Amino acid sequence: MAKRKNRRRRRNPAANFTDDIIVEILLRLPVKSLCRCNCVSSRWRDLISHPDHRKRLPQTLAGLFYVTENQGRFPKQALHFINIWDRERRRPIPPPLICPSLSFIPGYEDISIVNSCNGLLLCRRPESTSFDTFGYVVCNPATESWVALPGSSSAGKLRAVWLGFDPAVSSHFHVFEFLDKYHGCGAVTGVEIYSSQTGVWSYKETKWNFGVSIMGDESSVFYNGLLHLVVAQFAIVAVDLEGETWWRVTSPEDVNPMFGWDPGFVDRYQGRLCYMNQGGYATHLSIWVLEDYATEEWILKHRVSIQRLTEKIITPPSNYTVITIHPDCNWILYAAGWDETLMAYNVDREEVHVIRNLGSDS
Repeated sequence: MAKRKNRRRRRNPAANFTDDIIVEILLRLPVKSLCRCNCVSSRWRDLISHPDHRKRLPQTLAGLFYVTENQGRFPKQALHFINIWDRERRRPIPPPLICPSLSFIPGYEDISIVNSCNGLLLCRRPESTSFDTFGYVVCNPATESWVALPGSSSAGKLRAVWLGFDPAVSSHFHVFEFLDKYHGCGAVTGVEIYSSQTGVWSYKETKWNFGVSIMGDESSVFYNGLLHLVVAQFAIVAVDLEGETWWRVTSPEDVNPMFGWDPGFVDRYQGRLCYMNQGGYATHLSIWVLEDYATEEWILKHRVSIQRLTEKIITPPSNYTVITIHPDCNWILYAAGWDETLMAYNVDREEVHVIRNLGSDS
């Protein structure tokens, strides 16, 4: 028996590979294969998620899902996936092996994407023919793996919900479902948190010391173990994975316009929590970074005029919508114009790039 075990060990030469050799092999894999390698072992997962390797491996932002709606089409809504670009080679990347319709999920015809986080999608699908109750599905479109979540205490009613997932920390994800007294029109009373590690939901009452109303379409980012949301009360609020830490910070004053206020955009920028204004009556896009949670002090990192961001559009609009920040470089993706032109702004070089028109029905 001992000889057979030794032979099996000798048949796996990869066990003797150094980290540098493994990384060189991973560099040559397509996105879908790389995602599967992420589940081989904790060693491989750590190599793939390492900050130095993330900049080289083809796992960064590959593209975006978006929806078009046409009343003369059946079904009237269609889900699409668009490649972005290869920032190193400055040319479109090869088509990833991703199915935009999510047809690998049973009942995909009625499924809708409600949130995403670091490569995972949080979807909602009806659990009855009357479409009055819903269930959640979390999937990885690159590997076509998915899991249906058990029902929460909301009994399948529509709620404001977000996904939290950081593959650099853990392979487990969390789902945050916020509850209020008036089903989306009142102050948050608590949150149901699902953990893929335990497979159960847990309820925690809110500890925010002021009324927070959440509609479900607020900008969000899962960062530093906290789900951050921009709310209409001129603040960014956050809650941790256990529902024990409830945090808030006031938005930077300079990004609040004189007349009215549009909730801004929150994300990560240069390894810090950042806030950007969008739309409204602002004349500039401003990038603010929170250097320290304790001091709650915002630092202005960059500012660019709306005119500069939209100068390559035939009819420059007065506003824009920030979509995301590239996770490994200072590129801001945004949409502008009546035909929803997808654009990118290189903060370092102060360059504006047009990617493509998504269409006025998107």
